[in-house]
Amino acid sequence: MSKTIFIFLSVLFCNLTVWAQSNNVKIRQYTRADFNADTQFWTACEDASGTLFFGNNDGVVIFDGEHWQKVILPNNSSVRSLAAGKNRKIYAGGYNEAGTITKDKSGRYSYTSIVADLQLEGRNIENIWDIQSLDNMLLYRAFNEVIITQGKTATHIPTSSSFTYSALVGGDYLVQETNHGLLKLDTAKRQLTVAFNPSEYNNEDIVSLLPGNAHGQLIAVTVQGSVYKGVVATGKMELLTNVFAQGERDEVSGAVTYSNGTLFIGTVGSKIILVMQNGEVIHKPTIFRSLQESAIHGLYRAKDNNIWVLQNNGLAYIDFKSPYTSLFNKASVYDALSANGTLYLATTEGVYYAPFNEEAPASPSDFKKIAGLQGQTWSVQLLDGDVIASHDNGLFKIDNGTAARIGTNADLWKVTPIAEKPGFYLASHYNGLYLLEKKGNEWVMHPKIAGFNVSARDIMPTSEPGTYWVCHGYQGVFRIRIDPSYSRVNSVDHFTTKNGLKNSFNVNVFRWQNDIVFTTNTGIYTFNQQQNRFVPHARLNAILDPAKNTRKLVQSGNRTWFVQDDEAGYFYTAEKSPELHKDLFLNLKGSFNRGMECLVSLANGRMLFGTTNGLFLYTVDNPNANPGIATVITQVSYSKNQKQELLPLFSRNGEPQVLPNQTDILRFDFAAPKMTHGTQIQYSYILDNVDQVWSAWQNIAYKEYTHLRPGTYTFKVKSRNTAGLPGSETQYTFTIVPKWYQTILAYLLYAVVGILIVLGIRALVKKRIRHERNKTRREAEQSKKLLELEVEQLKLQRDKEAIRKDKLTLEEDVINKSKELANYTLLLVQKKDIFSELTSDLKELKDYVKNEESRKKLLQIFQKLNQHKIGEEYMEVFDVNFEKVHHNFFERLKELNPTLTKRELRLCAFVKMNLSNKEISPLLGISLRGIENARYRIRKKLNVAGEDNFAAFLEAVARDADVEAH
Repeated sequence: MSKTIFIFLSVLFCNLTVWAQSNNVKIRQYTRADFNADTQFWTACEDASGTLFFGNNDGVVIFDGEHWQKVILPNNSSVRSLAAGKNRKIYAGGYNEAGTITKDKSGRYSYTSIVADLQLEGRNIENIWDIQSLDNMLLYRAFNEVIITQGKTATHIPTSSSFTYSALVGGDYLVQETNHGLLKLDTAKRQLTVAFNPSEYNNEDIVSLLPGNAHGQLIAVTVQGSVYKGVVATGKMELLTNVFAQGERDEVSGAVTYSNGTLFIGTVGSKIILVMQNGEVIHKPTIFRSLQESAIHGLYRAKDNNIWVLQNNGLAYIDFKSPYTSLFNKASVYDALSANGTLYLATTEGVYYAPFNEEAPASPSDFKKIAGLQGQTWSVQLLDGDVIASHDNGLFKIDNGTAARIGTNADLWKVTPIAEKPGFYLASHYNGLYLLEKKGNEWVMHPKIAGFNVSARDIMPTSEPGTYWVCHGYQGVFRIRIDPSYSRVNSVDHFTTKNGLKNSFNVNVFRWQNDIVFTTNTGIYTFNQQQNRFVPHARLNAILDPAKNTRKLVQSGNRTWFVQDDEAGYFYTAEKSPELHKDLFLNLKGSFNRGMECLVSLANGRMLFGTTNGLFLYTVDNPNANPGIATVITQVSYSKNQKQELLPLFSRNGEPQVLPNQTDILRFDFAAPKMTHGTQIQYSYILDNVDQVWSAWQNIAYKEYTHLRPGTYTFKVKSRNTAGLPGSETQYTFTIVPKWYQTILAYLLYAVVGILIVLGIRALVKKRIRHERNKTRREAEQSKKLLELEVEQLKLQRDKEAIRKDKLTLEEDVINKSKELANYTLLLVQKKDIFSELTSDLKELKDYVKNEESRKKLLQIFQKLNQHKIGEEYMEVFDVNFEKVHHNFFERLKELNPTLTKRELRLCAFVKMNLSNKEISPLLGISLRGIENARYRIRKKLNVAGEDNFAAFLEAVARDADVEAH
């Protein structure tokens, strides 16, 4: 009975181990497009740096984790055997060919034949199927012989039949010889002795010899599918199992032992079969379902404990340390709970559950669905030791795979404990809140809490008893205060854009570092009690872009996890300037249930993500858990004049590598060979004296610089994988040689010449300045003179204007005086006439007066009149003054016609003065008819046409006379 229990527990432990190992298994397929060689692979080995070498039909294919190289053997043979020697050389064997693969100083691999050293020249040994390194010897196996080389000595051990397989197990070199059993090499005597007779393994064809669990033990796997456990010291073997079912026609092509002792057996047609330590066989494990090729030529377990599958059509890499795996894909997941060794999932199709060990997470192959819970299940929670599911149809308690309904209410989101009332809970409903109580082992749903009728899916208790924040996707934020009996809501504060929020849509509430924070479309906020409004959370907005919608925020351990605009990630909470780590989770982008994002933290940095595609488990490496991963520069090249040249990767005495001047492109290729190949590797670099800061992390494994100037530079590069595992930093120092005109002496000469040029220019500038100053001074003087002339001209202009104004005044005065003179003359004429009339009247009166005294009196009057008689002397005065006033005018008229008489000149003056004929007649003593005749004669003398205005003509003559006078 105890033995049976022991076997059962062993099988259970083995199965759990397989689950644990399969938890993070990912398979990456490499095709011809990647390695650029034939698709058939036969063997593999690895050097100390982690670089992998694969035997291929085209030769040796080399992979450093980023770049592929191919080395072809001289006879174009396929490579069937590879081995890493102690001298850091890789040994390769092909058809009638053997040699070494070495890397030159520039990082390129090449092949060197050692056929001559093996004394194989001219011999037809066909393929070398296996090479092993033992102590200081190298062992080469062909079908017809084993060749042992040590230094320059080669020992040939022939076979009487054929050597079909060989391997090095625990320091023993074993080779199978047809019909003679499994032979062991005596290294001292250089001879083979029987270790196992053919009957011990049923004379089957051995395809793999692997170390056993104890010293001196081995595991033998045959082509026929048998697995034997043998002891070298006793020569005995025990059949453990056969991996093929009875009558199944298939063959084993190779096998490797995993770190837990599980056998991975590759087959020709059945992919990979697992054999547990107890002999249990697992056919077609689900973890290998994504292998694309059924025909496998061999398996190779790398130093990172992952397995390479050598296929008939390409390579596959089985990564047992993948940072994530899919646990469930049957429905969309809203929530997950790990409790009591079981994983519960709230999904669109109800509640699923499966066994789950949080410390060694498994990949449950078959989730079971809880009956009676079809439809939307929003959350699954562990409350007071019970698993409670909030479902579209109500609240359910889950126990042993069955669901028991709590109350009669449907449409529930989740349950929130009431801190100040142990045993009481708030059940969030589509339309408010219900009070939930656990009495003993029973759950009781109390009536709805009155006073609040809004969906309470997103609810967060505050430090104040009975006070809760409730966020609604469309209506904003509510703060409710519930009375101590939890029977009704006493007050509801509704906050929208008027209270500090820029947008009241898509608001969610979380607790971060003991603060209640609200995530929105426009950043992250916290509530300020004093201001009674929402204010931006400075630290979180500095870390998470406020322009993006942070829809989930979960603090777990030293990390803060988030979902922002459909992208998941984390940052280290305590860092001053945290970096967002999102690349590892890019496969989840766009697959989250919006508004119902599911992030559940487990132990040791593991996180469950619920998505529309199911449930994913991620494991983030501890950066300090895997030291010693080197970042290496694999190749440095430069191009000049469209020709590429390689540079040495290492220099003597640490001196910088020298590059020629004027290189067009300098390129650095780098890799991290020991980094797990199943996870994306990123690089960051900096070139001293060129780059100011390290570059952002990127997936490209090279960097190019163009047209670097002469000088000494140091290129630095570091690596990490997207799971957070860092690689060490490496650097490369180089010097670009300057031309003669770029040397220090040339620069000194340039400096001297430059100084002389500067001094010369300075002298020229001074001279030019003096010249310009003189020129400026002269120009200033000329300008001054011009200014003075302009001033004088302005003065003259003003004087001229004044003269013109005076002239106009004088002209007006002349006209006025002429008129006054004419008026005066006219007045004299009138007075003269009056005197004449008076004289005539007095003469007539004299004839009538008879009195002597009257006559005497009349005589006295005559005498007085004669004394005051107006005679010609007055007219002479008139003529003199009139001549003075109109002198120029008269002169001009005489120039026009010298025959003009004095009377005619005077008539012209009167006409110019705009006197009428009637006014002119008494002045000239001519009748009106005589005036008209005189004007006609003057017109003819001056050639004035009849239609022309005579006065205007005379005015023009006066103007011309004035102009000539001046």
